[in-house]
Amino acid sequence: MRVRRSASIPAKAAALAALPPLAQIETIRQGVATQVFEQIAIAIGVGKETLAAKLNINAQTLRKRKSRLLSADEAEKSLRVARIFAFATDVLGNEDDARYWLNQPIPALGGKRPLDLLDTDVGAHEVTNLLNCIKWGMYA
Repeated sequence: MRVRRSASIPAKAAALAALPPLAQIETIRQGVATQVFEQIAIAIGVGKETLAAKLNINAQTLRKRKSRLLSADEAEKSLRVARIFAFATDVLGNEDDARYWLNQPIPALGGKRPLDLLDTDVGAHEVTNLLNCIKWGMYA
């Protein structure tokens, strides 16, 4: 079963995720709008409540935050998802296939869905490694 059709990663989130690493660090420290988080959730085909739960972010805190900026930890996790979605889109050929892949159990990831592993740097590294294996035609 396919995940419902969703929007592309918005230009703002894509631009942030494509920044060089040192520029991303500065952007994360300065603050990223909560709206970027919401746009990423829509783009990958899950609700913002679901994405918040997957990333261990308190959704209620996001809704009530007066500054409308993500904390550094929230911004880093959000941009991690955007980067991996962009990479999956590149490797798999289109956003629909990337969205589907992120939301399906993958045997090479111990039967976990890639999206379920993106709350940690180690999990994101494993997902990226698997995408690299797929990209270069290696065992996956």
